[in-house]
Parts: sequence; structure tokens; C-alpha cells
Amino acid sequence: MNKIFSTFIILLLSVISVSAKNLKPTSWESYGVTFLAPADIIIEDDSEESLTISNSDISINIQLLYGDGLKEKELIDDLKHITQEDNLKQTSEISPIELIHFFGAYITGTCETDQCLYSYLTTKDNACSFYISIICGKSDLSLAKEILRSFKLE
Repeated sequence: MNKIFSTFIILLLSVISVSAKNLKPTSWESYGVTFLAPADIIIEDDSEESLTISNSDISINIQLLYGDGLKEKELIDDLKHITQEDNLKQTSEISPIELIHFFGAYITGTCETDQCLYSYLTTKDNACSFYISIICGKSDLSLAKEILRSFKLE
């Protein structure tokens, strides 16, 4: 009986885990940016300045940074500044990221009770940069990193 119950619990947790990672392509059409996001995401704000989407466990905010794109040193300095400004705790080292259409950096940590990932991505032609924050409730940061790594231009 215990073996059947244990098997049922493991199967149930597997189904919950798979459904939590159900990601779909999502676009910020103002700038032709696409990325993966949870399938049950709701658009809260879609303007020329920012895109904010969320579900019950994750919130993703993307903001266009005006002017030319940030250089690599500027990305790192700005990430350090924003983590101090937002009082991010238990921070990781700043990690570089190289994507098909972007270069950038990100940092993870805890903001209040949630897990956070902050990133700056600059287009490879250095035309513009984006600030991205992904705040996770119960999800672990591997989901936030997967979302970040999916960013590309249409």
C-alpha cells in the first residue's frame, strides 16, 4: 500500500513539475524581441517603454534603455548599482551571457522573499539595450535562466 501511495505522489509531482515548465514563445512586438515564457502568462503592460507579464509564480519585466547600447563594462557596473539600489541579498557573481542576437550579463539573488534575476542585454550591433527582471515566487532560478537564454530578435 505504501509503495502504491509513494508511486502516486512521485507521479503527481512529476506532472506538476512538467506543467510548471510549459513554456511558449512570447513577443514584445514594439521591438521584435521574442522569448519563452510560461504558457499561462498574462500581459499586464505592453507599451513602447516596457513589457510586463506575469502569472501566479513569476513576473517578467523588460524595459528599453534609451540611447546607444551599453558596453560590457557599463552592463556590469549598472547591474552592481541596481542590485544595491534594490537591496538584493544573497547575490551570485555577475555572469556574462552570449545569445544569438545579444550579449550581456545577469545576476541572481533574493529580493524580499522571492528569487530574482536581473539582466542587461545589448543587441550585437550595439543599437540598443534592454533591462530584464525576472522575479520568481516558488519556481527556482533555473526557469528564470531558461527564459533569459531564450531571448532573440524576430
